[in-house]
Amino acid sequence: MNIRIVAAVAISVGLLMGGCAEQAAAPAPDKRAAENPEKYARDRDLCQGQVDEYMRDRRRVDDASAGTFNNNPDSAGRDGLRTQMANYGDSRNADKFMASCMEARGWPQPPKSWWQRIGG
Repeated sequence: MNIRIVAAVAISVGLLMGGCAEQAAAPAPDKRAAENPEKYARDRDLCQGQVDEYMRDRRRVDDASAGTFNNNPDSAGRDGLRTQMANYGDSRNADKFMASCMEARGWPQPPKSWWQRIGG
């Protein structure tokens, strides 16, 4: 058998086993949210307000800098792509900021699987 095929299979099995072991070791979700839903909802609303304000300010700055450095408003027909990419980046950043805010308020976030951590 070709040594490259054996190595690829071994690496694949190792990654699969590592993912399964990590999934099995992950603790159960935090039950405090179910025990005190009013505090959880209040903290979540506060964090959502902070995240919304921060993302609105960040988008305003990003739009202003894009307008400053690019005089052509439609960028040769690629304006839709720029908007899609900005929205995707904003949603990923908002999720990270929300998780960070909730952790700071004492609500630990469930650990992410290895494939969820790869992108960012």
